[in-house]
Amino acid sequence: MLLVSFIMISGLVTDARNEVHEWGVVVFEENMDPAICGSPWNEAAMSGNSDVLAEAPVVWIHGEPFEGTFTIEIESGETITMIYPEPDSLVENRASWELSASTLVTNNTEEAILYEGPFWWAADFWRDVPSLTLLQKNTGITENFLYYECTVNPAFAEIFFHWDSGGTPVFTGIPVDDALAFTPYGIVQVALRQDSFVPNDFPFQGITQPEQVLDTFRRWAGSKLKTSEITALWETWMPAFIEGGQYWLVFPIPEEYNNSISTIHLETYDNRAIEYHRLFLGAVRVTLQ
Repeated sequence: MLLVSFIMISGLVTDARNEVHEWGVVVFEENMDPAICGSPWNEAAMSGNSDVLAEAPVVWIHGEPFEGTFTIEIESGETITMIYPEPDSLVENRASWELSASTLVTNNTEEAILYEGPFWWAADFWRDVPSLTLLQKNTGITENFLYYECTVNPAFAEIFFHWDSGGTPVFTGIPVDDALAFTPYGIVQVALRQDSFVPNDFPFQGITQPEQVLDTFRRWAGSKLKTSEITALWETWMPAFIEGGQYWLVFPIPEEYNNSISTIHLETYDNRAIEYHRLFLGAVRVTLQ
């Protein structure tokens, strides 16, 4: 009996499990330095040399309390452009946090409350998601999410499309059967085939209610993410997609390409089983002639 107790305490045997949930948006803009999509609302901007950027990937962890290390890694040569909370280790394209996770609801530290990154105005949406509270042991900061942004290899766009001489994306890669076109006149569902793009003549009797957009995002996520996480996704990106009189094409990136954007890994001290559920959207901002 003493031996069994010792094994369980030492963390070699456990039935505990955790799920890591993440969503993010990969923004494609031709021949432009990436700009934070929240910039019309918080006047933030950044410069870079890539026309593909993964913006506002947000991570939540669910399940049993744990102690361990969470790590994100992006492709060699790419850059982590924003991260919160400040990681315990940041070496080139790899960042990690030493965490103690609990079900206790604690107040954020003053440093966390004063966070004003590119999507600072959306952080309260992320905090509304019921998930484990993550205590960063070395700093004392508590949050229920982790957040980062990074550049993505420009060749990633070629999986789906190429830019023509006029700066219009022409879909020549894998078919996009289910996409949303956000226009100044409404939101419409579109399917893209080889050598095609959203037509100039939209069927403007399209989706008009945000609830229908939420339903589409939920369908794209399948059973991966919680309803509250999908709601936070829409609340974060709705200003960019429907304000300012712009055209956006938004579509789900197939799961098999997620690791080309970033890889994530949670290692607990008791080596428990971890499930990963991720949803990335592609967002192309275009100007129609």
